Amino acid sequence: MKKLLAVLTLILVFTGCDQAAPPADPSVITSRSDAWEAALNAADVDALVALYASDARLLPPNGEIVSGSAAVRAQFGGMIDAGLGGELTSVEAMVSGDIGYNVGTYNLTDGDNLVDTGKFIEVWHRGDDGVWRIANDIWNSDGAMAAEAHANIHLMILHEVEDGDRWMAAWRGEDSRHKLFTDNGAVYVHTFRSADDPNLTGLVVNVSDMDAFQAMLESEEGQAAAAADGVDMESMTVLTETK
Repeated sequence: MKKLLAVLTLILVFTGCDQAAPPADPSVITSRSDAWEAALNAADVDALVALYASDARLLPPNGEIVSGSAAVRAQFGGMIDAGLGGELTSVEAMVSGDIGYNVGTYNLTDGDNLVDTGKFIEVWHRGDDGVWRIANDIWNSDGAMAAEAHANIHLMILHEVEDGDRWMAAWRGEDSRHKLFTDNGAVYVHTFRSADDPNLTGLVVNVSDMDAFQAMLESEEGQAAAAADGVDMESMTVLTETK
């Protein structure tokens, strides 16, 4: 009888080892996804970067896969510079062991204006330090995209200004030049300034509607903005992305 009980005990032990552990509470990653939303709306790019693994992959719409902390900073720092915020809604989340995923929808906003709606999938991984971070992040828009929208053009604009500090200040705050540009066909704008010459400045602009963007630059409003910012128009050089 003792031998039989011992055999039954071993069977139960090995049977229990073969059974998968029940899924963990998915709130461990949905709460981190909530922190992503909060960081975006707080314009805290450092907090956003901290939510990603150092080798995280981003799969943005209409773009190549990029990876690493610098890519995360560039992608979402551009959104923050453009004055964008948003809201994430989780549809389904699951955690098993050190891997989890979160599927949901997003609203992208510029102040009170709805800019875009779409969906996302985040793949999360728990690191050796026990912290959950995004390992893979993919998202895309719900909007029907015309052929022109697939052909966004990147421009590099270099120019000298009267006062680099004054020019940079015009690109900061709620009613900054970012709003003027995004309202007129420029999806994202990144600002640059030379470390050697503070009055040598530049932009990298993702343009979705070149006609609207060009019309803004030539309009009274656009000319007035350039004059107020002290842009030396004769020094301006515009480079177009080649593919």
